[in-house]
Amino acid sequence: MIKGIYSSGAGMQPHSARLEVLANNIANANTTGFKKDKLFIQAMKDAGVAHSQGEGELKGLESRAFIDFSEGSFMETKNPLDFAIQGRGFFVLETPQGIRYTRNGNFSMAADGTVINGQGYPVLGSSGKIQVPQPQKISETSISVNGHGDISLGSVHLGKLRVADFENLNLIKKAGNSMFVTDAQEKPVNLDGHDTIVRQGYLEESNVEGIHEMIELVEMTRSFETDQRTIQSQDSTLERAMDIGRV
Repeated sequence: MIKGIYSSGAGMQPHSARLEVLANNIANANTTGFKKDKLFIQAMKDAGVAHSQGEGELKGLESRAFIDFSEGSFMETKNPLDFAIQGRGFFVLETPQGIRYTRNGNFSMAADGTVINGQGYPVLGSSGKIQVPQPQKISETSISVNGHGDISLGSVHLGKLRVADFENLNLIKKAGNSMFVTDAQEKPVNLDGHDTIVRQGYLEESNVEGIHEMIELVEMTRSFETDQRTIQSQDSTLERAMDIGRV
């Protein structure tokens, strides 16, 4: 009986973690460049030992979240400083905490002409910060970016967007505000206009499928509640058995 209570309780742990992941995904369903999390349930190598000691079959379960980097849909904004990467890669930002990466290309121009993201961090090009000369006299509509990431102001070439990629995306962690951080070696993306291109006037939406996540959330909530009722039932049965034993 105690083993049954333990097993039910152990089973609630991955359910609880999954509920947190689903809730966070749903909360960011409309966040530009957001990448949803998924949960991986791993059976640990000592699960058999735990079972032989009477600790329950789920003793060796461990849940780990990982990022789903699948591409979101593209929304046209017609804003000349909105960019989306179609294919692999990340825009590169310079922050006080170091280099950060993002798929959120909702950029703007600071008073000094520096192209920045929503948090005010400079967007990096292949040669450093992207700077627009005489910003007070320049209209953002004059800025053009082609599929290769080349930034031009009329006939003047201002630079090239730095788009980075990594061999192993599992080494990338979230850093908040649709930004990512990693110590992995960065590699340049081949913006050949086929596999990976930069789209001006577009933003990549979150890759969260709201309806699908809501259905999973309801199902997981019911499973969690079922485990709770099972524990309560087993606890009541155990209490009655103890009362009989006292008699």
